[in-house]
Amino acid sequence: MRQPRFISPWAESDSSIYHCISRVVDRQFVFGREEKDVFVRMMREYEAFCGVRVLSYCVMSNHFHVLAEVPPKVKGEALEMGDDAFLPRMKAMYSTVYYRDLEQMLERLRSQGADQAAEDLKARYTCRMHDLSEFMKGLKQRFTQWYNGTHGRRGTLWEGRFKSVLVENGYAARVMAAYIDLNPIRAGMVSKPEDYKWCSYGEAMQPGKNTKAREGLCRVLASADGFDQQRDISLAGKWSGASGVAARYRMMLFADGEEAFVEDIHSGGTPESRAIKQVRKGFKRQDVEKVFAKGGKLSFGETMRCKVRYFSDGMAVGSRNFVDRVFEKSRARFGKKRTSGARPMRSVGWKQPEQRIYSMRQLKNHPIE
Repeated sequence: MRQPRFISPWAESDSSIYHCISRVVDRQFVFGREEKDVFVRMMREYEAFCGVRVLSYCVMSNHFHVLAEVPPKVKGEALEMGDDAFLPRMKAMYSTVYYRDLEQMLERLRSQGADQAAEDLKARYTCRMHDLSEFMKGLKQRFTQWYNGTHGRRGTLWEGRFKSVLVENGYAARVMAAYIDLNPIRAGMVSKPEDYKWCSYGEAMQPGKNTKAREGLCRVLASADGFDQQRDISLAGKWSGASGVAARYRMMLFADGEEAFVEDIHSGGTPESRAIKQVRKGFKRQDVEKVFAKGGKLSFGETMRCKVRYFSDGMAVGSRNFVDRVFEKSRARFGKKRTSGARPMRSVGWKQPEQRIYSMRQLKNHPIE
């Protein structure tokens, strides 16, 4: 019997961030241009309905990644929400006809003084909000229905349950967002992530309707460790410019280590131009094997251009203190012989020890591919 999905110990009192991955059955390449467009549209609709904020995402040919921030919710209870907040979420999710019927029903109950009946009606929907599993299940089911109907197909589209890893807010979330946006680079699909429109950075850099993508990345960068809090808050509303969110995030994508990222932001240089010079078109498997054969470790930038299994199978990732706190709060999930939580990420050479990322699981097979 499999264990229940691992949820943050603080899910009922504070927001939690998760890296979620789901793959197509048999790893089939079902996502073409149209499929990716439809999936992103549905993801945004479920984001608005569930209240789950998508910080970063990437839709590949046979799988997708989402870095999602889930607001707190008491387990097993529906959210208490006023009609003014409830109805816009319904409008984002359902058809015009369905929405109008629901709106009229709610108005009729209110006019009749049947407030409890109105709240019960809302609870049928709000019980699915602020819930990671409901967000992922609803998104995958709805896309499956559209895909099967469009392609004359039947049956499940997805390979088992989705994977999820709890991510610490701040530096770890920032690294995870960049790792997700670098998926098309690792796959050799593009040489620059802004050329791939189905990832958060690519969407944010597209002209037109890119507000949600920019909001998500601004949220990640606004919580960056090592920066003045008030300055971060002001940058959250400033996307462009030499020291804006776009330039700062671009340094995360292209710089070979956090030192270059921090140095460029505080110096008088041009982060955008200096970041472009550090672009690497890829870091192939044979290059990784050469480093390991010599007993060396990969730099931060090299690691980000590889597949890092800690980010998909690590259970929880973040600072040593964060992972240890999660372990103590989730002690019942582990055997009696285990005495600590944080496990170092093997094969990674961190230039700044205070910014090392740890994992809850120590993976047996090689974690860097």
